[in-house]
Amino acid sequence: MLACLAVALAAAGCTTSVPGHAVRQETDPSSLEVGNYQTRPRVVGNAKTDKQSRIRESQRLSDYVALPFEADRDYAYECSNDIRPHIVTNHKGLGDILINDTFDEVAHDLRGGWVDTWCTGSDSDDKHRKLSIAVLELPDAGRAAAVGPTLEHDDFTYNIDNRPVTLPKYPDSKAHWRPNVASIGSWTAHDRYVVFVKVVDELAATPDLADLTRRTEQMLKVALPLLDRFAPTPADRFEHMPLDPDGILGRTLPTNPEEPMRPDPDGVYTGRGALQSLDGDDLDFLTLGDIDLVGYGDALVFHSRTGTAARALWDKWDPSRDKPDNHQSIAPPPSFPGDIGCFAILENGKAVSNQCTFHVDRYNVQVAAFNVLELYQKTAAQYVLVTSR
Repeated sequence: MLACLAVALAAAGCTTSVPGHAVRQETDPSSLEVGNYQTRPRVVGNAKTDKQSRIRESQRLSDYVALPFEADRDYAYECSNDIRPHIVTNHKGLGDILINDTFDEVAHDLRGGWVDTWCTGSDSDDKHRKLSIAVLELPDAGRAAAVGPTLEHDDFTYNIDNRPVTLPKYPDSKAHWRPNVASIGSWTAHDRYVVFVKVVDELAATPDLADLTRRTEQMLKVALPLLDRFAPTPADRFEHMPLDPDGILGRTLPTNPEEPMRPDPDGVYTGRGALQSLDGDDLDFLTLGDIDLVGYGDALVFHSRTGTAARALWDKWDPSRDKPDNHQSIAPPPSFPGDIGCFAILENGKAVSNQCTFHVDRYNVQVAAFNVLELYQKTAAQYVLVTSR
């Protein structure tokens, strides 16, 4: 009987449930070829300068800046001919969409800003429509109400052919155009934000003010409610705000300043801002993957709230599925564990860059490099980073 009881107790012990989650065994960096790349998560810390604070605030703001295709599906291509930083901390961030030499003086207390420019056609098209939206964050609504009209006035007086335009649905906005040019620029103060929208139509046979106005109002209809959902960093926390509050950037390879893969600085995103550098004209990846954090550095690291959602996003992004004609599969890094696909991007039949995409646990990661050996080392190091404890 005692023997039977012992067997029964042992059997019962084997079926005992213990709450918790399975933890992946930490990856040994020596098991993969990681080169000299970082393999231990780092602590990024807080902003040390006003510029760092304004860059971080711009990244936070980006997740609430409406994208042109959300207002009009015709804008299906981010204008790669106009590749420039999305972050706006001074006049350089707006590039040539704003011809204004007083911006830095007028918006001297700018807390941050973000700009997107999308087109109705790709670079292979001779002409297309273009829509730019920039959102500037000021310290308060009073400053926005002063800065917006002043910037519009300086923009307006830059060319003697400019004429004022009224937006019927937004009568407080300031706008102008040149009757012989199919473009319009508008400035709208909304709470502490100034929203600049510029529409250029290279497809119009003749300039059509009604159509330009309609497109501007469509953009504002989507953009303004989104800004109401953004929570600006309080003034007393702005100076030393955390640059990586959830640690995702510490698990992302930092950009090599000598070989940056994109014009914007490294940062963390939770929404729309994460679309930069991605192919596509929709935000479905955010909901499909239930994305809560994205680290932008020398790799793109997407973190999902659940493993199931991360897997669903991998099923969509798996490079072996529906590759574009200019993508050619290449072998993954030697001895790489888990789900991965790699390819070369071709131009005129020659590889101009290479990319690997992999999935592990709650992460989907994209890594790019010009050299295949470099790609393999970066991909392996990034795998070690996201599986480190």
